[in-house]
Amino acid sequence: MTRSNGNARRSLPGTLPLVAAVATSLLFALTGCVKGSDPNEAEAARPATDWLTLPAYTSPDAELARLGSRQATIDRVCGRNRGDAFAKVLCGVGHRPEIRDFRELLALVGLDEQRAFALTGNSTSLLARNVSALNPRMLVFPRVEEDLRRPDTMTAVGFVRGEQLVELVSRDSSSNDYNFYLLSFEQACSYQAGGCDLAARLTEEVEHDWTAYSVFDQDDLEGTSVDCNSCHQPNGFGTKRILRMQELASPWLHWFPQRFGQRTDSDRILLDQFTKAHGGDKQYGGVPIPVIANAVDEGSGAQLEELLRAEGSAEQPNAFDPQIATEMKSGNSPSWQARFQTHLEGKAIAVPYPAVDVTDESKRKAASQSYQDVVAGTAARASLLDIRDVFSSDALTKLSFVPQPGASGSTVLLQMCGRCHDGRGNPNLSKNRFNVFALPSLSREEKQLAIARLSDPGPTRMPPWRVGSLTAESIQAATAELQK
Repeated sequence: MTRSNGNARRSLPGTLPLVAAVATSLLFALTGCVKGSDPNEAEAARPATDWLTLPAYTSPDAELARLGSRQATIDRVCGRNRGDAFAKVLCGVGHRPEIRDFRELLALVGLDEQRAFALTGNSTSLLARNVSALNPRMLVFPRVEEDLRRPDTMTAVGFVRGEQLVELVSRDSSSNDYNFYLLSFEQACSYQAGGCDLAARLTEEVEHDWTAYSVFDQDDLEGTSVDCNSCHQPNGFGTKRILRMQELASPWLHWFPQRFGQRTDSDRILLDQFTKAHGGDKQYGGVPIPVIANAVDEGSGAQLEELLRAEGSAEQPNAFDPQIATEMKSGNSPSWQARFQTHLEGKAIAVPYPAVDVTDESKRKAASQSYQDVVAGTAARASLLDIRDVFSSDALTKLSFVPQPGASGSTVLLQMCGRCHDGRGNPNLSKNRFNVFALPSLSREEKQLAIARLSDPGPTRMPPWRVGSLTAESIQAATAELQK
């Protein structure tokens, strides 16, 4: 049964007193101190960086690079005069704000103290292939109490290590709609031949010492594979955008930390995996590791649920039914299978995994130990295993990172391409000429272009690498379908 987070929390016995707020403030004061100094204070005292003196970015994202960089992107976004809180702090002070690390970004948008946070070990976001409990997606957002009063302003931040990207969403006071942003940051290693190594992108290094940044909004991104509207505008071009959280009710199967007197399975299993791997870190997503590990109420999927309900986004397309967790105790969930079938038909984005853990145990343990050794300095940084490459074969197929074995060409195209090419997008964009629901009416030229992109090793490959990959069998099946 779907219930509001407030009711769900009250239904759990033995809820602990909310003493964590005091502990949180103390931990923020103590964590990250080295020899009596706070590195964040030292960074704040640094003079502003002259971006014109910086070298060229050697390995930028190919799609984002075509949209410009640094001040040019900020000027373009600010020229749109948006009425949300993020646009106001980015554009309203007469000069570009300095954002030199993750915690400085949180402070800029008002999420450094009065906030809530949640981590997930399974995501259906743009960066889903990066996400497990070893490398979770962190969301930081305004805290909403059980009365579900909507915050006066709303800016939320999403982040997962592995790419130099931060996602932001901010409510527009003039339109009452949501504006979505992607902040792309640079580090010193961004100017080296080959760019930043795995250690720079997957350890805490990625959260510090940003040298410059670029900002793109939903208008900039809608022609790319990181189009915000493809998920957040489910009713199509020109309609109001929504916040997304498919697991919108207890037991919040993949979210952690999660303690309301008793621990959920996700808290017990996923938080343990996370803290073992990141015990040598000081923070993750700008939040101190001790705060994450010891959170009672300020960090949870339940807190995120309350925000979405307060913001009016309680109706989620193809939502993850809480009944799935109960059904999976028998090893199979008809409720999950029904939602997965909706996705296979191209009618919705992928549904979260039906079990708590998306990882292969042997891969996870090896990656976790490698991460701990590199962070501790007992192993060379070049030896770091990619902690994103830990999915089980079952999770890879059930999360649609690869097509179903033996799938028909039509199913492959619907499953792997329907998220972006379903006829709902901006009709003025060339990418939306390809519509998986209208294959018979597509021109031969459009079909041949799609066939070429199925095997293209470059940045125009379809589907984009962030979404998934095709097997030789599925490429053959999809090609045959397009040749009809």
